[in-house]
Amino acid sequence: MDSGGERRLIRVDAHDDGLNRWEVTRLRPAAALAGVIDSYSDYWEVTGGFTARREMPGIEPVLIVNLGDPIEIVGGDGRAIKLGAGEGFAGATHTRSAISRSNGAQRGVHVHMPLLTMKRLLGLSLHELADRTIALDDFGSWGRRLAAELAEAPSVGARAAVLDSHLAARLADAPEDRPEIAHAVGVLAHRPDVPVEVLARNLGWSRKLLGRRVREATGVGPRLFRRLARFSRLMTRLQRRDGAPWAELALEGGWFDQPHMLRDFRDFAGMTPREYVARSMPNMGGVVEG
Repeated sequence: MDSGGERRLIRVDAHDDGLNRWEVTRLRPAAALAGVIDSYSDYWEVTGGFTARREMPGIEPVLIVNLGDPIEIVGGDGRAIKLGAGEGFAGATHTRSAISRSNGAQRGVHVHMPLLTMKRLLGLSLHELADRTIALDDFGSWGRRLAAELAEAPSVGARAAVLDSHLAARLADAPEDRPEIAHAVGVLAHRPDVPVEVLARNLGWSRKLLGRRVREATGVGPRLFRRLARFSRLMTRLQRRDGAPWAELALEGGWFDQPHMLRDFRDFAGMTPREYVARSMPNMGGVVEG
């Protein structure tokens, strides 16, 4: 691996069951982007057993550039966009599942980042992006240039360097949000013990002002964001495939009890937990759409 070599590498997830094959290389961004960009995933796959995945709702924004055969993305709002090689899309908070489709072969790069970084990159309030996926072309020339250069880059390391350069330049021109915004989002995501009313009072805001600023920063209101953050943590835990009992996962995740967790699971995933496990592929393979 070039352009930083092993210092960039976080891990490689690979799978080959004779019918479906994929590899996902997770990389660190340049040191200058630490704290604003989490990581990059450079991936390829060939799937003979399925061509569609269900992408779970959550609070993780998505920026993906397609580097292979055409793909189709259907956002939580039901609208579809199609992308060829050298084209990308962005999405933020989703309250409903999205669907990704291919012809059985995919290759691309995925940028992992906090919601507030996505807001800065796109230059808009994220309530405009809730439950939507939008082509990078729609965000101006920077998105087109980024996708075009990634399509020309000859290696994993070279693509990481392209991402570093473009993202650093874009963020240098994008003002940061007030620190109170980041604090509010962090508390809602990680401190379920802090009531929304108390958070607003501690910030010197009314509940209405807190709601407006959280919607601008995340796409949804404080209470729904908190539920989605809890569901996102559960999805991360389920990827470990450690067989933990559902009651344990419910308590660990901050639900009152297992039935409470099951209601949220059905609301957001559109299926039961057991259906989710049955349709989940190993090694970061995602959830097969039936």
